[in-house]
Amino acid sequence: MLKVGIIGAGFMGSMHANVYSQLPDVKIAGIADIRGEKAKSLAAKFRTIPYYDAQQLFDKQDITVIDVCLPTFLHKEYVIKAAETGKDVVCEKPMALNLEDADEMIKTCKKNNVRFMVAHVIRFWSEYKFLKEAYDRRKYGELKTLSCRRVSTAPIWGWQDWLLDEARSGSALLDLHIHDTDFIRYLMGHEPVKIYSKVVKDDIKNSHVYTTFTFKNDVIVTAEGGWAYPAGFPFEMSYTARFEKAAVEFNSRNNPSLVVYESSGKVDRPVFQKIKAEGADGNIDDLGGYFHELRYFIDHVSHNKPFNVVTPEEARQSLALVLKERESADKGIEIFSEAV
Repeated sequence: MLKVGIIGAGFMGSMHANVYSQLPDVKIAGIADIRGEKAKSLAAKFRTIPYYDAQQLFDKQDITVIDVCLPTFLHKEYVIKAAETGKDVVCEKPMALNLEDADEMIKTCKKNNVRFMVAHVIRFWSEYKFLKEAYDRRKYGELKTLSCRRVSTAPIWGWQDWLLDEARSGSALLDLHIHDTDFIRYLMGHEPVKIYSKVVKDDIKNSHVYTTFTFKNDVIVTAEGGWAYPAGFPFEMSYTARFEKAAVEFNSRNNPSLVVYESSGKVDRPVFQKIKAEGADGNIDDLGGYFHELRYFIDHVSHNKPFNVVTPEEARQSLALVLKERESADKGIEIFSEAV
């Protein structure tokens, strides 16, 4: 049985604890957070030990996996600490705020021979897995266009408003929109030929972005991401993919969430397993991709299998692409493949 230590008792720490509590081969051996009441509350919910200093988890010899659910600006520090104590580590996305930090994280994990995965959860989300499989198998012919959307209210729930501080979170561009940028790279299997991004001028910098990616064979992909919506506005993640022989539409607000409209006139509504998140806060009550992501991570660590759905190098490249989107928006220019 693997013993896992979770660092961070916020929304993501709660979601990950929910998953581990449902895996029979995993024991949550401790939850650390400098906010003592947060650590104590989440640890009580999952019958484990609260710690108020992450170093206490690193010092425990029986803990072999560290799960970093901290604000982005702390990812590098704690991934490196985990690696230097010989513990395998999974870290929330985005990997880091810049490529230099990402490269140091990868280098340190390799040097210490520890397994390292960045939790790009959308690659494991059922409705996105459906699209990936349809694309790879050419189930509906060639992909012609794809539009992705991910929007929410302003994330005012973050510790010390770190999410609203671009220097600590990268704003919506790096924290929210990167979900779709990463999946688009994963889906297509190669980098775009060119990128053009525009950001909405809001009080919070880079809180709403629109990007057009052009891929080879002139496949056009658009992605919108923003968290500048007013309180009460419902969270949405969605996509519409047009293939030669069908259109696939997904919207997290709908039930059923995914519908396939085939050119023959057939309409298909696939059903996906729902895994309840017990007592979690936030905008998602279905563990969905979080469950499949961490099940994958634990299985591959336990059996020493190479990661293939997402590698640290892949996560680094997705960060690089988002940073190119930011450059395009800042400079007001289209960026071509040689710059990606």
